[in-house]
Amino acid sequence: MLFSRVFVIAFTFVIIFSCTQKENKEVIADILVEDLNFSKEAVFDSVQVPHHLRKIVRYISTLNTYETEALAKGGTENLNFENAKKLYDQASEEELLNLTDNKNNAVAMYAAVGLLEINPQYVTAVFQKFLNRKGKVHTQNGCIIDYEYLAEPLYQKYFNTLKPEEVRSDIKMQKLDSMLLFAENASELILTTAFRNRTYSDHLKKQIEKLAFQEHRGSAVLYLSNWHKKEYAQQLQREYLHFLTNDTIHEIQSRNYLYHLMSFNNPDNKKAILEYIKKDSASIDDSGIRLQLENNGIYPTAY
Repeated sequence: MLFSRVFVIAFTFVIIFSCTQKENKEVIADILVEDLNFSKEAVFDSVQVPHHLRKIVRYISTLNTYETEALAKGGTENLNFENAKKLYDQASEEELLNLTDNKNNAVAMYAAVGLLEINPQYVTAVFQKFLNRKGKVHTQNGCIIDYEYLAEPLYQKYFNTLKPEEVRSDIKMQKLDSMLLFAENASELILTTAFRNRTYSDHLKKQIEKLAFQEHRGSAVLYLSNWHKKEYAQQLQREYLHFLTNDTIHEIQSRNYLYHLMSFNNPDNKKAILEYIKKDSASIDDSGIRLQLENNGIYPTAY
């Protein structure tokens, strides 16, 4: 197995900044809205929102971002996280479930998280609902700012509720991972996590093949390389050769693909390997790559 070689590269939009905080503790705040401009995209959906929740739902909608409890540098309070705590104090389980359909994505996201904390049995149904939802939600976790499909923060939230030894056997986690394989917009990061969590039964192999060889998802290619290498040897090598010519892939991940390609010990790949090494000369400093050169018909005089 080559798990030690699998790198998780998250190509996300990340901004590191110092958050300032006004003395006024009113939960709706100008500073976050003005700095990040999420309020300009805010949707206000009061349909089916009970009267006693409308004020706090409007506050969450105005800030229009899903914040965790992690503080950014210099921050003293995450305003929408505090709003969410007030929502949880006021809303019933049924009301939170209804709010997962709210057209404001931040409201729906917080409702799902609150529901998860009250009753985890809802996680698979809400996760499926979010997989089918086209919009994204602005997220802030400490100093990390992102823009994600709603299913992804929910997946991560549930994943984090489990102990490492529970991930593989947890029934709900198994369902979330299997559902991800059919999601249209799953990120590489979340797919990598799902493929790392477990081996999948044979009835899902066709879908994993589709992800790997039709959609060219690197996480699926690496999964098949780790668990079904002999069965898919030719297709896997073609994918790795394709990845090595893609200059948009980060060099760390490209070297990972190079390592897996070289593990086939196929001299027919010699030309492509040499071309990549000449392009990324520092890759030769990787001992794992260097040790496999001769098995691929490449000797020091060639590079």
